Amino acid sequence: MDLMEAIKGRKSIRAFMPDPVSKEDLEGIIDAAVAAPSKGNSQIWEFIVVTGDEKKNMDKMLLELLRTDFIPSMKLSDSDQEILSEALKKAKRRSAQNREEMSKILSPMSLSVENFMLEGTFSFFNAPAAILVFVDEVFAKDLPHTLSVGAAVQNILLGAMSRGLGTCWIGGVWRYTREIRNLLEIPENKKLLSSVAIGYPDLDSPVNKYKSKRDNIGEFTRWIGF
Repeated sequence: MDLMEAIKGRKSIRAFMPDPVSKEDLEGIIDAAVAAPSKGNSQIWEFIVVTGDEKKNMDKMLLELLRTDFIPSMKLSDSDQEILSEALKKAKRRSAQNREEMSKILSPMSLSVENFMLEGTFSFFNAPAAILVFVDEVFAKDLPHTLSVGAAVQNILLGAMSRGLGTCWIGGVWRYTREIRNLLEIPENKKLLSSVAIGYPDLDSPVNKYKSKRDNIGEFTRWIGF
C-alpha cells in the first residue's frame, strides 16, 4: 500500500473480530513504533502488549471502575476563555458534527453515542489486543517527549494497517493508571500516556463504515514566502 494512501485511508475501528493477533504481527507493529523520532533519540517509550485472558481481565476491571466512578463530560480545552476562543469554537463545531454523524449510525442499533464511546473506550472496543504506552514519570511533563510518544503511536496505527489490522487510539484509560499498574504489575514510577486497541476489523459492523471527515488544508495553513 502506498504511504499516502495508508495515511489518508486510516480510520478508527470500533468493532473487532475475536480472532487473536499473532505475536509476530504485534512485534512488527512495535518495531514500527520504535522507528519513530524522539527527543535526542532518547526513545523513552515503554510498550506493554496485553492480550488473551489478561486483556479480558483488564477490560472487566476498567468497566467496573467506570460504572462506579463519575466521569466528567469530555472537554476540548482546559482554558477559562472558552467563549472568546475562535479556535475552540471551530474544534467544538467539528466535534459536534462528528457526534451527529456517528449518532445516525448508532441510533438504529439502539445505541447512544455517549454510552458507546465511553464503554467502548474503557473496554478497548473489545479488541483482542491492546498496546499501552508508558514512560518513566520523570519524562511525563516534558512536551517533546510527549510528542515523541505521539509519533510512536502514529507508527503503530500505520504499522497495524499495513498488516490488515484495525486500530483505535484510546486516551481515557489513563484515568485508571494506578489500577492498570497494579493489575499488570508495572512499577509505580511509570505513567500511562497513551494506548491503542488492535485487532481484525469486523467489516460487517455499521460502526466501521464511518470515517470522520477532515477540513481542507486551507483551514489550517498559512503560507509565507510563496
